[in-house]
Amino acid sequence: MRENTERMQLPRFLWVPFELGRPFGAPNEPDFQRRVLRAALALLERDDGPVILEDFPDEAPVASTPADAETWACPVFFHPPTDGEAELACETLAEIERLAPWHEVYATERGRTAPPACGMTHKEVIHGLGALAEGLDIHEVPSDLPLFEWVRLECDDLRTWYLEAAQGQPGRADTSQLQEWFWGQTALARLIASAAIYFVQSADESQQIFGRRSMVPRVHMRQLMLDVEPSLGDLPRHLAKHPGSHA
Repeated sequence: MRENTERMQLPRFLWVPFELGRPFGAPNEPDFQRRVLRAALALLERDDGPVILEDFPDEAPVASTPADAETWACPVFFHPPTDGEAELACETLAEIERLAPWHEVYATERGRTAPPACGMTHKEVIHGLGALAEGLDIHEVPSDLPLFEWVRLECDDLRTWYLEAAQGQPGRADTSQLQEWFWGQTALARLIASAAIYFVQSADESQQIFGRRSMVPRVHMRQLMLDVEPSLGDLPRHLAKHPGSHA
């Protein structure tokens, strides 16, 4: 997260506005990746430090898919978005039930799945996110973790489970397709975005930053958050341009 980088006062740091886990932008784009690497190495030639935090100016190109790649299609039908947060939590639980057989296929084929970070049930997590989406203050969660950490880890757990289930389906999907499917078509993504608004609307600045940067990738904020809460667009430049991902 950018504020952590600023606080640590690293001697040289190139900030990139890319999806978390893709520090060079996009796969199969060697020319663009080379530009990023050269921009980072160029910081070593500067003597205007001791601290240099430089922004890479360009967005990553859209990941290209080889023409002969097998098209991946998700055969699981997801209903249109619902209006209420309570209905959204119920829709997410039903969505998980529909994906469960594909996750079993994935686990059988791979012989393993990613271990959960907190060991909580999907139902517990969904109900917690649903409460946040409804604007309810949660002072205690079924975990010893602080609320921030609980939300981050459990969103990661659920997102990983979804992506594993998607990979159990026929066809081949690259990382970009899987991410577009998750953030563009699932009820869970909408639930996470609704829960993120709880933090954004908090009076606590650290919670606002968490909600703006750590739950929904920047490229999907307009679709999932800004259309619901237009005030999210009134961000300082570095917040609007560089929110991280994850969840």
